[in-house]
Amino acid sequence: MPESDEYHRIPGYPDHLSSTAVLARMLDGLGFRFYWATEGLRARVGDIMSIGELAVCIWQLMNWVSTDALKTRHYRNPKNGPDAREQKLVIIHDLKAAILALNNEVLSELHFLGRPFWHIITGPFSDALTHTGQINRFRRLTGNPCAGANVFKDEPLKAEKTG
Repeated sequence: MPESDEYHRIPGYPDHLSSTAVLARMLDGLGFRFYWATEGLRARVGDIMSIGELAVCIWQLMNWVSTDALKTRHYRNPKNGPDAREQKLVIIHDLKAAILALNNEVLSELHFLGRPFWHIITGPFSDALTHTGQINRFRRLTGNPCAGANVFKDEPLKAEKTG
């Protein structure tokens, strides 16, 4: 299990270019963006269910890839609560580790819903990134701004963890 601040900073660049490295780097981006989209999030009446539902959907998308493509069922579906954010970051980390364990030949044979692995990128991974962006947007709209990260430089704005 990763540390709670696994995605406080985005991990270093892959040491090689391969299909698995591309997928793993995409999961690093998702983990980093989700970490900062949810860091210091305050519960507010009227918006928490929408944000909570989006966060659960991100977990469901990653579990869907784990279950269908990698044939590994992940953890029980986390609901909102003190450990829910951590569980969502853990599944992103664990999915990345599972993908990195695949070689290009195995990855090229991997199927998701009966289609080539490329559909993982254009389907659940893209949806999860979209939902993370929606969480960020909802936070801004409700006066609950994000804790702070420069997503273009892949680093937090502050040197120390804020949570």
